[in-house]
Amino acid sequence: MNMNIILWGFATALSGYFAYSILRQWLTKRKPSHLAWFIGFFFYFFSALGSTVSYFIGWEPSIYRIWYVAAASLVAFLGAGQLYFTVKPKVAHVFLVLVAIITVAMFVKVFNSPLNPEQLALNGEEIGGTALPRDARLYSPILTIPGSFALIIGSFYTFFRRHSKAGLWIGIGSLIIAMGGTLTRFGLTDILPIANSVGITLIFYGYSLAAKPTALPVNTPQAG
Repeated sequence: MNMNIILWGFATALSGYFAYSILRQWLTKRKPSHLAWFIGFFFYFFSALGSTVSYFIGWEPSIYRIWYVAAASLVAFLGAGQLYFTVKPKVAHVFLVLVAIITVAMFVKVFNSPLNPEQLALNGEEIGGTALPRDARLYSPILTIPGSFALIIGSFYTFFRRHSKAGLWIGIGSLIIAMGGTLTRFGLTDILPIANSVGITLIFYGYSLAAKPTALPVNTPQAG
């Protein structure tokens, strides 16, 4: 079996658990940070699942379009969730609203853009956003760059300020995922499943540390 299938399958299972756990928290506490993190991890789950399935049947156009939007915007929602613990709530609210608006705009643009059928037909390969025209991909860095900064810097901030190991591992995992996405834009698409699997594992480890009663408080949604 292709190793990428195993890696994406693993990332799918772990991110699905994340999304479910944080959804339970949001339904109980109704905190905007939980909502932002749930959306981010649900998008992570969908993007990992879509990548897994693509190795068997290729890409169906509508699924590919949704997959691209989810993959391109997930880190921005995670970053928005982190901001609720590092800046004033009003600033975090504005950031989350802007992320949502840009994501909707990207969704409309992607669904009205032509796709390269030759790229969609590639089974067993990571195609990233190459099936879309360049103008449709311009939204991605607008979301991923500030989202990555908010998530990574916010996580490391909790480590240095509170000496929280949870923040350290979440920050490292987020950094690895962000680097994988950056390298993908330079054509190094095969690094994506490795970066996502390693990154989500480290984030999960940090999340688990934050959930322990003996752990120092960390600026991430706690396990429900």
